[in-house]
Parts: sequence; structure tokens; C-alpha cells
Amino acid sequence: MKKEASLSIVEDVAAKKFLFVRNLRGINEGCINFPGGKKEPNEDMRQCVIRETKEETGLDIKNPQPVGYIEFPNKEFYVHVFYTNEFSGNLQAKDGEVEAFWLDKDNIPFEQMRAADRDFLPEILSGKFVRRRYFYDDNFQVAKSEDIVDEPQNEPACNASAASLKTHSAKNKNNACFMRNSGLDR
Repeated sequence: MKKEASLSIVEDVAAKKFLFVRNLRGINEGCINFPGGKKEPNEDMRQCVIRETKEETGLDIKNPQPVGYIEFPNKEFYVHVFYTNEFSGNLQAKDGEVEAFWLDKDNIPFEQMRAADRDFLPEILSGKFVRRRYFYDDNFQVAKSEDIVDEPQNEPACNASAASLKTHSAKNKNNACFMRNSGLDR
């Protein structure tokens, strides 16, 4: 069954920070990422990203704009990535699931993310609309990735600036998040 999800890149432009969550359970336990989650029935993707951001962080976002589309076809999982710099409310993480926090946009710890996220997020943060497929092996590790070129790429670019982002290769497996989730730390 096809599962769709959202990922929410929220930027505090004045403070030069991005909103992140650290997963406290599940397959991504210990990894950081932007807030997001699965789409509910009768919900469009904008409604999903707004709801998931609120649930995970306590913040209300406005005007999320699409900045990427990521497929994991052999897991039947499809992620719509959005960006906004319009938000309100008080930061309050979802107890037991994630901790929410702001990080300086020039010092994003990509090494604490899963391999696919380390691969596509720097490109999105640099302003590129990314459409990519990732194929996992039996150990839930990226075995192959490819850009999606069979559909038009007329989507708007991200407004997030990232001149000094430090990019990391998706092949960089020397990090605690990868080690823990692959079972290689045992």
C-alpha cells in the first residue's frame, strides 16, 4: 500500500536557524531531520505538512511551498518536501516521539541523518527542487539512487539560502545514526 508523508523545512530567517527534530523511537531513533510524518486519509499534502509540524513541534506554519519529492519505491513510501519561513507559536516537542530544536543553518549535522536525507537535503537547502528515488537493500540501507526525470520539473525553487552548507555524501556511513540503525554497532 502506498504511503505518503511530508517533510517540513522551517527557517527562522532573522535568527539564521532551521527547525529540527530528533527521533526518540522507531527505525530512525537517534537521527535528526526536519519535522514530518504520514498523510492521513482525506488530507492533502499541504494539510499534512501543517498538521505534522504542529504535532511534532507545537508550531503553526503558513504558506508551505513544495521544494522536493522523494520516492522510496521498494518501501512504497513517498515524501513531499516543503519549505516555509512563516511560523508562530511556542516550540513544544511531542513527548516520547521527538525532541524539537533550532540549529544554526550553517552548522547542520548531516552526519546525524539517514543516508538518503544527507544526500538530498543539502541540494534542497541550496535552492534546487529535488526529485529523486532511493532503493533500499534488505538491511534498510540505500543501495541505489536516481533522479526522477520522467516528469516535468517546473516546481518553484526553495527560498532557503545555504551558501556555507557542508554537504556530505550519501555513501558516508561512518556515523552513529547509520551504525545504530544498521545493527553494525552491536
